[in-house]
Amino acid sequence: MHVLEKAFIDLLRCNLTVQDNKIYTGNRYRPTDITPCVNVLLADESLIKQKYVEIDNIQYISKRYSADLWINIWSNSEEERQTLITEINNRILQAEANHYTTCANFNPSSHNCSETMEECEALTLQNGRANKNQCPNLHNYQSFFRQNNIVKRTFTINSITDLDELDSSETILRTIFKLNMDYYTFYRIGGRTFDSIKISEELL
Repeated sequence: MHVLEKAFIDLLRCNLTVQDNKIYTGNRYRPTDITPCVNVLLADESLIKQKYVEIDNIQYISKRYSADLWINIWSNSEEERQTLITEINNRILQAEANHYTTCANFNPSSHNCSETMEECEALTLQNGRANKNQCPNLHNYQSFFRQNNIVKRTFTINSITDLDELDSSETILRTIFKLNMDYYTFYRIGGRTFDSIKISEELL
């Protein structure tokens, strides 16, 4: 599974429901008998540039890519489709607005922060950031985009396209969110690929 596919599956998983039922979210198309469902696929990527960088006195080969990612909604009715469009839109907006539930340190089952080991401050404090459902402590908050090495200012939803599969025996409604973004990969020279390193804001 591609790192971007995994990132957006993790962002959406357990956050999409239709009539109180959680919807399967993965990178494979599921059979029609379990629609509605959502799958995330990397449609295209191209290398923009490659360079050597040094982070914390360690040298890396850094590659920047432009990627097109598709979020496919498969549904049986217009009501299911519109529900999932709304929920996916909302979840992406939460990530862009730094909502506390998109923080890498937030544990959704316990509502605890893995940095402080206490209940998320966005749920306990009363201040400007907490009232906007944002983590009040920027040192603890781990942005969805930064965590996944996505250049936030390049991220766009290019289109939301209906591509229904009409058949006399069965109709499947399909909607595609077409996303575009730039992202980085880092290879430690003399070592192995790292999937979790802290990168300065200047690099992103």
